[in-house]
Amino acid sequence: MNEINKDELLDLTKWQRFFFMVIYSFAINGVVGILIIIAAVQFFFYLFTSKINNQLQTANNWLHGFFSDSLNFLSFNTDSKPWPFNDKTEASDSNEDVEVVDGESEDLESGNDQPEQTT
Repeated sequence: MNEINKDELLDLTKWQRFFFMVIYSFAINGVVGILIIIAAVQFFFYLFTSKINNQLQTANNWLHGFFSDSLNFLSFNTDSKPWPFNDKTEASDSNEDVEVVDGESEDLESGNDQPEQTT
């Protein structure tokens, strides 16, 4: 344990990971601020319209995914780098076989949102 392995210390992939860890640590620091701003704006949409803004929700979900992926990379839970170096949509398209089922949906146009009770 007293001996330092020079090859391990000079391993280029370890230093590359350190570089990306520094970059992603700054990135998630900025993302937290953006998420808080989006949450505040979303609250005002909800306050005035009683509905959430779908575009803000989409942005919030994407940023939350980026934050989660970055945190997993920083805490050594995964070796895959987050966006833009790892695109989940391309990875999920190539790795998963998705079966598409065609079907019809019924549109219910009743005045109340409660299901009918039968006795």
